[in-house]
Amino acid sequence: MKLASRLCCTVLAAALLAASNANAATIVIGHVNLSFYEATAALFKHALERSGYNVVLKKGPHSVMYPLLADGEFDLFVAAWLPNTHQQYWEEYGENLSLVTPLYSDAKLFWAVPDYVPASAVKSVADLAKSEVAAKMHKTIRGPGADSGLMMRSKTLVEEYALSQAGYELAPGKAQDWIAYFNQNIEAQNWFVMPLWQPQYLNKVAKLRILEEPRNILGEADTAWLVAHKSAKRKIATHIYEILERMELTVKWATELDYMISVEKLPPDVAAHVWMSRHPYTVEYWIDAE
Repeated sequence: MKLASRLCCTVLAAALLAASNANAATIVIGHVNLSFYEATAALFKHALERSGYNVVLKKGPHSVMYPLLADGEFDLFVAAWLPNTHQQYWEEYGENLSLVTPLYSDAKLFWAVPDYVPASAVKSVADLAKSEVAAKMHKTIRGPGADSGLMMRSKTLVEEYALSQAGYELAPGKAQDWIAYFNQNIEAQNWFVMPLWQPQYLNKVAKLRILEEPRNILGEADTAWLVAHKSAKRKIATHIYEILERMELTVKWATELDYMISVEKLPPDVAAHVWMSRHPYTVEYWIDAE
């Protein structure tokens, strides 16, 4: 398997390095400033750099990145969750954008509690409003930026399930803040609830239970897409673009990458290289699907 991994990576390098000298252009990849997007973006950066392209990564919140993408400031973007979570952004900015490849399906938003919180007490989002549950729960509900699809929908969820009347408060913030909050409460075995999603490395480091959400405010599962500005095809050689179109992942694989970066503390480029060496047959398919 080690030999196959090395051979596959060598073949990948050869295939990509066969690009013409015109491929010395700079490709800008934008991604939302969350670790699982960074992990996925690293794979595409790795592939494009192997072809001889210069690659620049830029990151920021959803509300900043989508208009920049629509204006052509990025060539590629990781990732658009469609048709539900990023619907608002796609309707506003999608006119000059193209879907390149489905990165993974079954991209989901949910609220979860630690598994040590008894299911008999908290099975549904609606249970959070029960007085006996609210008395034990931390009332601050921390999550990512207010402009994320998750937190916009969570705001509606808090209203619809009358959670503010029970004392809960939604607190969007920086990743380091809600990750620290998560870790501290898990260690202390506190009762708390968090808006989460998959793929997400936190689902791998702790036993969590997804809460039922009868009104379906968080929506159905999405497909996460690699997106290109329509001008990107003029910058990227056709056979390299075709490789990008085949670079599909799974939720499990994206979580593996996120875990390598967030927990094992590998630099994103190193994590991408390690992941590709562990999945030689997938990489081989990306290179040559025939």
